[in-house]
Amino acid sequence: MKIQIRNFWNSRYCPILLLTIVIIITLPLLTGSLGIGKPGRVGGLFLIINSLYAWYFGRWIQRNEQAKWTFLIVPGCFLMLVLLRYPLSIYAYLLVVLYFLIEYLAFILEKNK
Repeated sequence: MKIQIRNFWNSRYCPILLLTIVIIITLPLLTGSLGIGKPGRVGGLFLIINSLYAWYFGRWIQRNEQAKWTFLIVPGCFLMLVLLRYPLSIYAYLLVVLYFLIEYLAFILEKNK
């Protein structure tokens, strides 16, 4: 078990996975607890910051020739947040699809460079 944990911390997935957890999960929970309203969270955080991160993540997948399952990390983490915190918000489920599409678009555009 100790060796597996050490291997994970030294793997190429560790930094990007930790950054995903901070940006996609922790940041929305933090802004919600600070009292930032729903329009600020949706507009500023979910649409702008998370979309930019999804773009960066899609380019990272192409540059580092990652496995195709890594496309599911950002939308999957956001879906976990939505299911825990905003289960009745239909726009949040649409954002999961949007993040996947942004990642894939960045992947394709980076591939064509």
